[in-house]
Amino acid sequence: MTDPFADPVPRASAPFQHLHPLSIVLKSIGTLGQNLFAIFVLHFSLFDRNILYTGLAAAALITLVVGVTTLIWSRFTYQVTAKEIRIKSGLLNRNNRSIPFDRIQDVSLEQKLISRLLGLATVALETGSGGGEDGKLDALARADAETLRDTIRDYKDGLKADDIEQAHDPDAAEAPPLFAMDNRRILIAGLFNFSFVLLAILGAVAQNLDFLLPDGFFDPGKWLDALRGTDFINGYSSWARIGGAIAAILALVVVGLVSGIVRTFVREYGFRLDKVVSGQPGFRRRRGLFTLTDMVMPIHRVQAAIVQTGPVRQRFGWHHLKFISLAADAHGETDHSAAPCARLSEIDPILTASAIHAPSSDLAFQPVNAAFWWRRAILLSLLFAAIALAAGLLLHRGFFAIALLILPLCPLLFLEWRHHQYALTDRQLFIQTGWWRRRLTILPRRKIQTVDVSQSPLDHPLNLATVSIGIAGGSAIRPVMIQTIGFAEAMDLRRQLIHQKDDQTASAE
Repeated sequence: MTDPFADPVPRASAPFQHLHPLSIVLKSIGTLGQNLFAIFVLHFSLFDRNILYTGLAAAALITLVVGVTTLIWSRFTYQVTAKEIRIKSGLLNRNNRSIPFDRIQDVSLEQKLISRLLGLATVALETGSGGGEDGKLDALARADAETLRDTIRDYKDGLKADDIEQAHDPDAAEAPPLFAMDNRRILIAGLFNFSFVLLAILGAVAQNLDFLLPDGFFDPGKWLDALRGTDFINGYSSWARIGGAIAAILALVVVGLVSGIVRTFVREYGFRLDKVVSGQPGFRRRRGLFTLTDMVMPIHRVQAAIVQTGPVRQRFGWHHLKFISLAADAHGETDHSAAPCARLSEIDPILTASAIHAPSSDLAFQPVNAAFWWRRAILLSLLFAAIALAAGLLLHRGFFAIALLILPLCPLLFLEWRHHQYALTDRQLFIQTGWWRRRLTILPRRKIQTVDVSQSPLDHPLNLATVSIGIAGGSAIRPVMIQTIGFAEAMDLRRQLIHQKDDQTASAE
């Protein structure tokens, strides 16, 4: 019987290959890691801590997982020809997929911790069709993964044989990076990435292991009753109680700082951004402690740049540069970090290499209408007043104080308004938003796809509008908005941006 998926023309020079045999180990470990927790739970519940039954269940699970993974590995093959990649997969429902090199937009490598120890890598192929990764080859040898990536890039770049040998010369010295971060810089970045992820993880673990905790551990009423029944706290003075509350707050701050530093080290360790000079110009980014990612972002796929900072971070001169790109990484993100913690002098060369330019010092930004803040202040005041009135009448008169929450919010709304500005030049649109999380979005006018002017019911009486600017990338990229400007001003801005697109289309024709 002939194979229905066999090539009509045999290609002896490009045989079908299996993934590295160690991929069976990697897949099995990943699957077992997701199911061993169930065995752990069964050990304490259904098996009543019987070691024999738990061991038999674990052995059966390991045998089943390894056996199924081996079958899947044996039925997964791939072929690399001069112009395409073919992938055959599936146990019962066989699938034969062909991915021409012409359709491939990005090729990225990823190495998780175990893969790095075993010298393996994952190759992710993305065609830009909007469905994420279109092909994925797990657990190739690192050298084979790099060869496959270089083969695809060389084909798309159209390099000659001599140029290919020169580009991949192992003895050639690596050029200095466009931007890199040492451990000290990563530590600084972590201090600004405050996070409570550690508390969330501990809470999730405690919730799943609640059968090991005392009864009523998560019942607040039980803890309150226990505190009322003792004189432990009442024996302290008022200053001691205040000091204890301050210490608890400081402990939370320390946990948040430590969580942010750990997350940043895991994600940004070894961060290096290089400029790709051979073939198609772009950026190559490598980073990661446990999972090493190696991706290339072509410059022509960069849609916009984002420079993020904050009042504290800006005070010390630190900024975070991101690129909005059509390319998606292994986690589906379209906002790619290009310089997570950098000075403006370090960001400028990266922007210049991407054909995007930072705003000049004398560029005049246009503020939005003051209704941006006072209209929100009035609405929040009415909301807090209604909540305070209902809670005060139904529950306790002390809840009338809820209405005072608007007092600290008004200055924040005012600062948000002061930092919401925009500026338009011949080539770019600049939009500033946020006070605590300051964000400067730089949009090349040639990349703008849509410009929408909308009015809410509250905008009509004041003749205001919101301008939404869309760039390529579909729903994965949110539109950039300029809120609360005059309607005539919004229509004039729309006309200028659309007129720019019309001029470019006419010149191209």
